[in-house]
Amino acid sequence: MLSKALSFFRKYRLKSNLKKLSNNLEIGNSHFFQMFSINLSNPIKDKKYIKIGDDTILDCLISFESSVGEVIIGNNVFIGRSNLICRSKIEIEDNVFMAWGTFVYDHNSHSLDYKERQNDILQQLSDYREGKFFTENKNWDVVDSKPIKICSNAWIGMNCIILKGVTIGEGAIVGAGSVVTKDVPAWTVVGGNPAVVIKKLEGELKK
Repeated sequence: MLSKALSFFRKYRLKSNLKKLSNNLEIGNSHFFQMFSINLSNPIKDKKYIKIGDDTILDCLISFESSVGEVIIGNNVFIGRSNLICRSKIEIEDNVFMAWGTFVYDHNSHSLDYKERQNDILQQLSDYREGKFFTENKNWDVVDSKPIKICSNAWIGMNCIILKGVTIGEGAIVGAGSVVTKDVPAWTVVGGNPAVVIKKLEGELKK
């Protein structure tokens, strides 16, 4: 009985979330698991924050930590229970697999200057105590942010971290638990922290 009630609640929450943000989404013939969610506070009217193609399945959390940013997801993509955290741009092309537990993070979140991080904490406290979203008045001018692109036919293993400014080339495979800090060449396998090329895909394993 509890599992049925939980399932009903999740479906209701998902439906309400998508309806509330319908003017900010552009969605093809795709599908969403019950845990799929979008965090977006104070959206700009009619700005398309998320564009999703056809035949894609998503079970992830997409978070916008300010009123800017863009997430584009292509056709025939599967993203398990992972996190896309956007302020600049995250683009995922066609036929990409992304396993559970991965974080795709297109900004540094905070400044390298400890004084700015102190200001962040004070501002978060102020916003939260006033009933606002806790990063509503965050100073993003001091935070470095760069787009992320994951090209077609890539496979991202579970529990990876993909950081700002990275392009993962076509057909590349990122091994489980990797931390990707630099571009990944097309048709290679990378792994480790930081991720490095382990092997090149040859023959029938590449286009």
